[in-house]
Formats: sequence, structure tokens, C-alpha cells
Amino acid sequence: MINWKPQIEKLVTQLSKSCGMLFKLKHYTNTSVLKSVYFALFHSYLTYSILKWGRADKTTLLPLIRLQNKDVRRLVYYKTKTTVLYSKHKIMELPDLFQLSVAKFMYSVYNGGLLHHFDNYFAEIASVHKYQTRLASLQKYYLPRLKTSLGQLSLKYIGPKIWSNFPEKLKSSSPYSFGKKYKKVLLSCQTSC
Repeated sequence: MINWKPQIEKLVTQLSKSCGMLFKLKHYTNTSVLKSVYFALFHSYLTYSILKWGRADKTTLLPLIRLQNKDVRRLVYYKTKTTVLYSKHKIMELPDLFQLSVAKFMYSVYNGGLLHHFDNYFAEIASVHKYQTRLASLQKYYLPRLKTSLGQLSLKYIGPKIWSNFPEKLKSSSPYSFGKKYKKVLLSCQTSC
């Protein structure tokens, strides 16, 4: 397994600069401008290559989560729980951003929108066994049995696990609307889950 700590430390350094900019701007502008700056400077860096480093363990990701919470708190002048701020401003938390990224990747794999390098990366259930089971009718990809927590952080495991929880209606949506619909599902889960 790759150690993502150096990349994440570099990302924390970069994101700290945007956090400082938001702090300075906070006194001169309104929340909508701060939110635009957040998405332009912080969110864009945070989501870049998240499919790769987002699988790092929680301890390694903790500085990023703290920085994101700090930045989201800068959008308002008063102390509020971050969960309330995330849902109020429709901002996704880091684990949800990673889940959205994996979901978009799996959607591309499912609909053949990626290069042929990933054609055999995920095993289809039909290739594992020929029996008509409930599992075979509910999902397309086989979820491998992995004993280690390191193996459970692999895309080969996370991808089918996230994909198996999708409703069929969402799987068959258009490429343009898929990301938006799944983002709504994740945001609604933030407030109710």
C-alpha cells in the first residue's frame, strides 16, 4: 500500500494558504463571496486526485478534515457545529467527497466510459459463479473477501461496495445527472444520518 502522508502534508500546506485567505476576507465580504472563494481555492485542491489519496487511513486524513472544518467555520461569524454548516451551505465533507469520486468512477466503469484498462479490474458476479442468487440480481460486481484492513482500502474493494448500495434508478441515469443526483443523496444523508 502506498504511503500518502507526504502528498497529504503538501496538500495541507497548500490548503492552509487558502484558509488564511478566507480568514482575511471574512471581515470584508459576505458569505456568498466567501463560499465562492472556498470552492475556488479550497474545494478544487481538495478534490483533485481524491480517488487516489482518499483511500488513506483516517489518521492520515485527519489534518485535512480539520482544515476543511476550519475553513467551513470561516464562512460565518458565529460559532456553530460544522455538521450544521456543511448542510446549510451544501458543502460535502471529505469522506463524502471521496465517496462521490468513487461513485463517478464506478459509473464510468459500469457504462463503459473508461479506457479498456479497467475492463477486467472488477470481477462481475457472473464470472465468479453461474448461480441465480439474490446478490447476482442486485449488483453487477463481485465484492472480494479481504481479511486485512489494508485490502479493504483498495479501490477493488471500495468500488463494488459503494456501487452495490446504489438504487438501479440512479445507475441508469444520464452521465450529466448522475453526479448531481448522487451528491443530493449524500447531502441529504449528512443531515439525516
